[in-house]
Formats: sequence, C-alpha cells, structure tokens
Amino acid sequence: MTSVLTTGGGDAVLAYLKAAREHHTQAKIADFLKTTPRTIRRWEARQSVPPPYVIHALQQLLPLDLPFEGEAAFSFIDLFAGIGGIRRAFEAVGGRCVFTSEWDSYAQKTYAENFRDGHAINGDITQVQAASIPDHDVLLAGFPCQPFSIAGVSKKNALGKAHGFACETQGTLFFDVARVIAEKRPRAFLLENVKNLTSHDKGRTFAVIKRTLSEELGYHIHTRVIDGAHFVPQHRERILIVGFREPVAFDFDALPMPPKGQHTLKEVLHRTDGAEPHLPWDEDRFFDHANNKVQDKYTLTDNLWRYLQNYAEKHRAKGNGFGFGLVTKDSVTRTLSARYYKDGSEILVYQGEGINPRRLTPRECARLMGFPDTFRIPVSDTRAYQLFADAAVVPMIESVAKLMAPLITVEEPVASANLAAPPNIMSSNRWTKEQLKLAFNLYCQLPFGKLHSRNAEIIELAALIGRTSSAVAMKLVNFASLDPAITSTGRSELGNASSLDREVWEEFHADWERLAVECALLNEQLRAGRAEPVSDTEPDESFDLNDFSGETRQVLTEQRIKQSFFRRAVLASYRGKCCMSGLSDSRLLIASHIVPWSKDKANRLNPSNGLCLSALHDKAFDKGLITLTDDFKILVSEDIKRGKEAFIQAVILPLDGRPIDPPERFMPQPEFVAWHRNKLFVDNKNPHQR
Repeated sequence: MTSVLTTGGGDAVLAYLKAAREHHTQAKIADFLKTTPRTIRRWEARQSVPPPYVIHALQQLLPLDLPFEGEAAFSFIDLFAGIGGIRRAFEAVGGRCVFTSEWDSYAQKTYAENFRDGHAINGDITQVQAASIPDHDVLLAGFPCQPFSIAGVSKKNALGKAHGFACETQGTLFFDVARVIAEKRPRAFLLENVKNLTSHDKGRTFAVIKRTLSEELGYHIHTRVIDGAHFVPQHRERILIVGFREPVAFDFDALPMPPKGQHTLKEVLHRTDGAEPHLPWDEDRFFDHANNKVQDKYTLTDNLWRYLQNYAEKHRAKGNGFGFGLVTKDSVTRTLSARYYKDGSEILVYQGEGINPRRLTPRECARLMGFPDTFRIPVSDTRAYQLFADAAVVPMIESVAKLMAPLITVEEPVASANLAAPPNIMSSNRWTKEQLKLAFNLYCQLPFGKLHSRNAEIIELAALIGRTSSAVAMKLVNFASLDPAITSTGRSELGNASSLDREVWEEFHADWERLAVECALLNEQLRAGRAEPVSDTEPDESFDLNDFSGETRQVLTEQRIKQSFFRRAVLASYRGKCCMSGLSDSRLLIASHIVPWSKDKANRLNPSNGLCLSALHDKAFDKGLITLTDDFKILVSEDIKRGKEAFIQAVILPLDGRPIDPPERFMPQPEFVAWHRNKLFVDNKNPHQR
C-alpha cells in the first residue's frame, strides 16, 4: 500500500520518492524525472538532496489506493468508518478491509473516492444483520458517544428484567458494536472515542461499555487516553479501547510516544517557497500555485476578525478562557472541531502583522489528521472540515495497530478441542446449524426474562458449544425477534435474526418432535465428551429407565425428552403461571395440550398447542368443561354453571368471559383453540344443553 506521506520538512521529497519506489524501478523514476538512476540512488542514500520541485512529478507516479491484492496478514471490518482514518492505519500494518459501514452520505462519497474495494459501503449499521457481516479477525469502530441511562425502549415497552448488554445498551450505537462482536467473535477489536467518554453521564457510560466488553462478551480489554500531539501537531485526546478474545501480552506502555512538540504546524501548512506539491486532484482549489500562496478565500474578512477579537476580549474581561487560537508554523494546535467551518476560531494561522489570519485549508486539515496528500477531498470545504474533525489521527492509530498486529496473526489453539461433538459444531466463529438448534431448543424452554448471560443454563450451553454466555444470550434474543407474540408488543430492539436463524425456527415449527429429541441427544453427546452428568430431562417417578433395555428403553427415553421439552417450553412461555388462575407453584402446574396428544402428532410438542394451567384447570379443560373463544376469553360450560359444587362454583365460574393471561411467546394458534371448542367443549358436544 502507498506510504503515509506528509509535505513538511526536508524529508518531504524523500517520502514521496519512497512511495514511488513501491511501484516503480529507479530507472523508470529517473526516466520520468529526466535524470539518471545514479541520481535516484544518491537521493535514497541521502548522499545528495533532491530539489523540492520534483515532488509534483513524483506525485504523478503514485497510484490511487487500489483494491488490496494478494494475501493479507489479517482481515478487519470498519464500522462507523467516517472517511477511513482507522482503516488506513490497519492497512498500513498488513490488514485487509472486508466490510464497511458508514451512514453519512458525504463521508461515504469521500470514503468511496479513496478506497476502491469491490465491496459496497453499508449504510445504517442498525439495519445490518450481524450474521451477514463477513468473518473477520479485527473489528474497528469509532462509535458515537451516547448515554446508556436513557437507552433502549420506553418504560411502556421495557423488557423487564435485565438480560445483559442487550438490555443495558439497547438503543445506542454501541449496542450494534456489541452485537456484532457477540455474533462474529473476532480475535480483537479497537474502539476509538472522545476522551470525555470516560466521564460521560457521570462515568456510567464507560462503566457499561467496559462491563459489556469484558464481563458480558468475555474479552480482555485495555484502555488508554492518548493525545494525538505525540504524532501530529494537534492536541487531540482520544480514548482507545483494545480488546482480545484470548489473553495476550498487549500493553499500552509499550506504545512508542514521540515527545509532544516534536511535530509542529510547519509539517502541515502549505509551502509558499515553491515546494508545495501540485496535486492534480486538488488543482488550485486550496493553493494558488502560480503565485505560491494560499487561496484568499481562507483569510478571515475584516468583520469576522473584528467579531472574534471583540468576543475574546469580552470573555477575557469576565475571566473566561474563551477565544480564538492564533498559531504559527512552530505551534501545536488546539483540537480541530466539527464547527471549524463556521469561523475557524480554534485554529487561525498568523499571516503577519496587519494581515487578518486565515483558516486552515481542507488539505491542511487532512495533513493535521495524518492523512497523506494522495487522499482525495471530493466534498465541499464545509463538509470536508466536518469530516476531518470527526476522523481519527491516522499515525496514532497506526502506532497502536503495530502493537496489535503480531498478537492478531498468532495462531490460536482451537477452543474446547477435546469435546466429542458432531463435525463442525465447535470449529467456526460463525454459528453452525447444530449450535443454532441447541440455542433455539433452549430459547423455547427459558422464560423471556431469563435470556441473559448470567443464566446458569445459558452458561452451560455456551461452555458446551465453545461460545461465551453473552453470545448465546444474544442469539436467544435474536430468536425472539422472529416471535410474533413478542414483536406484536412493540419490542423492535431485539436484534436481527440471520437467515440461518429463520431456517432453524421454521424447521422446529415443522417438526417439533424430531428437533426436540435431536437436541436432547446432541446435548447428551456434548456432555459425554466433557464427562458431565446428563440432566436434560426432568425425572419421572412413575418408572425407572434402568428397568428397561433395547428398543423399549429408547422409546421411553424419547418420551421423557418430549414431555420435558413441552412442559418447560409451555411453562416458560407463560412465565411459570397458570394463565387462568395465576397460580405459580410449579408442583401444581400442568403443560396442557389444547389439541390432545393423541389427536395431532405433528403438534404434540408445539408450544403454541399448549396452555399453562393448574392441575384443576387442566382437568376441567381436558374434560371440555371450559374452553377458549377466538379472542382467548374463557368459556365456562353450562354443566359448571348449573352445578351445585360450591368449590367449583367459587373457583371456575368467575372465570367465564375473562381473558387468559397471554404468554410472552408462542401464542395459542387459533386453529387449535377452535378445534378444542368444537370437538371437546361439552356444550358443543351436547348443544341442547345451552
């Protein structure tokens, strides 16, 4: 890739020469410059000094950034990419970008002009399914700073009990970073943000971020606030968060930190001594090459300069520090901000006594952020100022990337390689179909409020399939986004299910029995590989499997698996409460079939064919003494109404016309309810009684 270039100092020509040599021989460069190869060699050996005017010619030999060809040391994705500052840094150490997301159209235009990948720039990351993002080694993101205290849905649509980062960070763009990390499990990540992130919202924002990355997602994180003034002539403090999936010997203390002040504005400012390179893509937009001066439009008008001086004087009289920042070629500037286009007050270049100062040009802003002169600026000055002000300091990020690169490319042992598992279930960062089946199987059997990474069953499954508990919890939440019973309540923040998630969802709904048994046996096989006891099904005291063998034992085993799955799925959907009485003692609760077990084999284990009822209400429902209307209201039979049993009259009769307490998931299917009402309800079996 083309080297990062600057135009200041005596080494400017040599920097361009070095970049040109990456693409051309000494002989070709000499021929182009109308000199000899010996002269080129002397320049490279610093035996003689090349004249400044050859910079323009050398620029013509530099190609635009082209798609990376050949084998990269590692792959990365670029989220909240802006104009690609972080990307440039990681490309410089051998990385290859495989996915980009940036929503701002002006940033997209600038990015596309400078990086010609062959992959599209994805817009709003909140609309991108994490599973659709290519696998990658490193995730890069400069996400916006948002408070988590007000994140997520309103209280009306709140999820209730917290379930990991999917609750704490919902509604913020950091959530999208977290869900991609949870889904793709990259080897490492680098996140960049403003220094104030550490104190934002009284420190709560940063606390949630660290807890999410380390405790929820299981990464080993390192943080450091670094001033860009170590690398460019600009004070620009940023918090960097580096994380690794495995423990590695990363240490910010090993980062080379050139002394502040070593880089001055001289490296950035346009040269008025004839040495300013002529960039064909800039032409004379920023610099008048014929007259060796910056274009006049960047000099402040008399009115604006007078206003800024008066404003500064007014605040100086009040003891405030507000005012403009006047700089010279020997200065280190204040932080370039997104409001720079308004008046340029934070960085005004001194032009001599009696002459109004000027703003930096967009090209100078690019240099101030560490971008090379090959970087094209296809947008207006106003937009360019905003884009560069939001960018990362390229050489600072590159310095960190150099520390990370050896730790990214080192070979890692395959986690949990000793597990006796079906082929591919443990082998990929991408979720396999077997893993998704196990996850959905668990999703069906856990109450919605327990879909969090601290749940013991989620932790257990995560260990079995070689993922973190946070990744499993997030996948269960993704499944929830497919459930009409949940999405109909207005919950739209549940993440994006992948096409494979949908496929597993549909397979289960098509054959509940086969998938429930398959998952139970797969769980048993995984546990056997870990020498753990199998506790997948609830004990049935009516018989002991040790009393049976062969085919009979297999049939009884499958029967227990099916009964356990259906019971747990139904009770979980109804939050462990009878949907008619509210009874919550699990010892007295029944997973009652709407269409009886013997009447519909295909839906025996379908949770939508179940109601959570107390033993009494289950018996009444099973005998057709009560049923449901199409809008899930309870119908009490005339038999009950005419009866004289005081207890039944007191417990059952008041239910007539009352709606059931609906499940969180797996709403009863209307056709099942209609079947029960038409086929089992005693009033319809004996219509003359009504």
